[in-house]
Amino acid sequence: MNRAELAMAYQACEVADLAAAFVRDPGEATEQAARVLAAAKALVAAANRLTTGEPPTDPLQLFAYEHPEEAAADIASWLQRTT
Repeated sequence: MNRAELAMAYQACEVADLAAAFVRDPGEATEQAARVLAAAKALVAAANRLTTGEPPTDPLQLFAYEHPEEAAADIASWLQRTT
């Protein structure tokens, strides 16, 4: 997995975590949905960068891009928690 793919996978984990969050209050649900949408848009941007090779600008993805070993360990941990 290259750094761009790793950044995209890291962002996908964020989208999944945000989407899985349980909210009780309807107003909070709208706010949470907005966070999910923003994270999903960042995921689409990460997918687009796969073709350009440009480094990410999103802080979360940039972390994964600049620290691939730690990001890969985080993703592996996320997979163990969710499967």
